[in-house]
This record gives sequence, C-alpha cells and structure tokens, in this order.
Amino acid sequence: MKQMDVSDSISLYRTRGSLLLRLKDRGDESSWRDFYNIYGRMIFGYALHFNLSHAEAEDIVQEVVIKVFRQILSFDYSPEQGRFRGWLKTVTKHAVIDFIRRRERRRNTSAQYREHAEVLLEELECSDDDIWRQEREKAMLEVALQRVYERVGECCRKVFELFVVERYSAGEVGAQLDMESNAVYACKHRMLKYIREEVGILERECEDYNEI
Repeated sequence: MKQMDVSDSISLYRTRGSLLLRLKDRGDESSWRDFYNIYGRMIFGYALHFNLSHAEAEDIVQEVVIKVFRQILSFDYSPEQGRFRGWLKTVTKHAVIDFIRRRERRRNTSAQYREHAEVLLEELECSDDDIWRQEREKAMLEVALQRVYERVGECCRKVFELFVVERYSAGEVGAQLDMESNAVYACKHRMLKYIREEVGILERECEDYNEI
C-alpha cells in the first residue's frame, strides 16, 4: 500500500504558492484547472440552493469563471477593497439573481409566481453568507479527498469508501478485502490524517491573498 509522505505534501505546497497569484498568468492551465476544481464546486453548490437545475447551475459556473478569467488581471487585493472570495461571492450571487429574473421573463410566468421568485431573491440577498461558507467547506473537503485518492493505493481507497462512506463495519470491510479489523482501522486513520493535511495545504495555497 502506497503511503503519502508528509514532507512531500509540504514540498508540493511550497512550489504551488498562492492560487490567485498563479491565476494572473492566464496561460497557466494547471492553476485554472485547480481554480475550476475548487471554486466551480462552490459556485455549482451555491446555485443549487436556489432551485436551479444541475444544467442551470453549470451555466452559472461557466458564466462566473469566464468573468473571473476576464477580470483577474485587474484584481488587486487590499484590506480596503476586500477579499477575492467576497468579490467572487458577489459575482456569483448577481449571476444567480440575473439568471432567475431572465428565466421568469422568458417563461412569462404569472404574477403570483413572479412574486414567489422575488421572495427567493430576497432570501438570496439575506442568507447567502452561510450558504457560501457551507459550499466552501464542502468543496475543500471534496478536493482534499480527491487529491488523497490520487496518492494512495487502491486498497486504502476501498477501505475508506466501504468503512467511512458506505458505513460497513470493520469486520465486513476486512472480510471483503481480506484484512484484519485492526488494519482497517489503521487505514481509516491514515486516510483521515492525509485528508486533514490536504485541507491544510488547500487553505495555505489560498492564504496569501485570502482568496478562498
């Protein structure tokens, strides 16, 4: 079973640096994939909270990412102007609001339904901080898990999926994978440790410019 070395994780972080700074090189495809992988999840999940379909939420993601791509060179973080994450949340919120209003105009919906849509938009204005925070935490965890899966062996991935995600007992997992229960527990603890490390790396990647 392949084990992830902590020094490898720290070295990876040091070579990556601030994601926002790397995005200013619009030809850096790897950094833009990182951005899409993290922030795309956040934007998608945020949009789904306001009764958008999966396809509509994907449209919001594309719209926001294109706007970021066009404006990233002119974005300059300062405490007075606020964090990148605050700007991104505002862009995303406005994209959702505009989309809902355009959709209702196209549908030529009744006055009652339009009133319902306006109530939804008012809710969006008032409650989006908690939603954005929840989606941020979810995205960070998902990306961290994805990174860990890429670095560990198949056996450890299966243990985590069966024992933690699908909630089989240690005995059942051990029987399926021909492992002792103690080995199942040990593998689970290693995976959780690696996930915490990756979350920390993600946080630090975004720390310099406070972009998440």
